Amino acid sequence: MTDTAAAVLVAVLVGGPAVMLTPFWLARRSSESHANTTARAIRAELAAQAAVERPKELTR
Repeated sequence: MTDTAAAVLVAVLVGGPAVMLTPFWLARRSSESHANTTARAIRAELAAQAAVERPKELTR
């Protein structure tokens, strides 16, 4: 086997699965990013609501 054939074989063996798995990797990355962004927005909204709903403490 020549060096060129070996390099092509390695590229196909490594690149084939990588190309097939890339959409799944991108989908997972996108969903995790969306989940983090949504969770951050929910936490900010809940903190804002808690600040508004917090009763004022009476001083003695």
